[in-house]
Amino acid sequence: MALRLAVASAAASIFGSSAAAQASGKRIVRLSKVKVGASHKFQLANGASALLFRTKAGVFAYQTICTHRGGEVEYFAASKLMVCPVHNASFDPLASGKVVKGPDGSAAATIRSLPSVKVKVSGAWIVLS
Repeated sequence: MALRLAVASAAASIFGSSAAAQASGKRIVRLSKVKVGASHKFQLANGASALLFRTKAGVFAYQTICTHRGGEVEYFAASKLMVCPVHNASFDPLASGKVVKGPDGSAAATIRSLPSVKVKVSGAWIVLS
């Protein structure tokens, strides 16, 4: 698991936060499978995990590799935060993946926001854009 996270983190660094290594138009999931207010976990071609969100305004996604130490961030719907289990850094997916709390309570400025993944609705599918 740690090796996979390290490889995915390195790949994310190489390919950039926009997931440029992804094929535009690649289907992720049928729109009907992700209700408004729900999320859907998926994997990018570079091995990084990502999490898709659907709101009334549309769809958006982030890589789930923490920008601090590469832990896999988990989404907690009750608090509407993405949290890294390694040092408890938290990110707000409804505010562009910005850092809410840095590692172990440190200032948010100590780490970067989660890298976004460009997605869109195309017909009955949510796809990479």
